[in-house]
Parts: sequence; C-alpha cells; structure tokens
Amino acid sequence: MPAEQLQFPFFASLDFPGRSTLMLGEIAERLGVTIQHLLNEVASNELVGLDLKGRAVSRRAIRVPVESYRDYVLRKLTGPMRADLLVSLPRAVREQLVEELKESLNS
Repeated sequence: MPAEQLQFPFFASLDFPGRSTLMLGEIAERLGVTIQHLLNEVASNELVGLDLKGRAVSRRAIRVPVESYRDYVLRKLTGPMRADLLVSLPRAVREQLVEELKESLNS
C-alpha cells in the first residue's frame, strides 16, 4: 500500500491537517470517549490542555495541542495495536519519532 493511502487513525497532524490545537469534542469523537472523560484526563495531567476561557466566560474552553493529542494516544496504545501502528508508519516517520525520542532523552 503506498504511503499516501495509509490510514493513521490517531495522529493529529494527519487526522486534522493544518491544525495546531484541537477541541475536546473533536478528540472525544475521534477516540469514542466522552468529553467528561477527557476533562478528567486533563485534570489528572494525562492529557495536556490549554484553558483559553476569558474572565467573563463561565464555561471552560479547553484546547489540546496536536502534539499532546499524538503523545496521549501513543501512551494509551498497548500490546499488538501499538506495534501494528508503529510498523504501519512510513520509515521516514519512524525515523522522525526516533529522533524526537533521542532529543527528549537528552534534555
């Protein structure tokens, strides 16, 4: 299967092209969870979110950076599903992930 036809069901940069942040509703729909579950994940620091509400606004306006979404999903993947996803990635993407891991270990 050519790289441009591969399905990447969890990678924000490919699920949501051109976006830098995502709304909780979008993530909940993509992952099949509730917004409340994601709010709990933000509260427990499992998922990084930015609260962008203004002073006069009573409702939270959480936005999740696409990098945080990607990292969250990778941490939650377990067993064969994680290995299958990684193997399905094009070599260039896997090499980029290796470089990101090396950078994070050196910092």
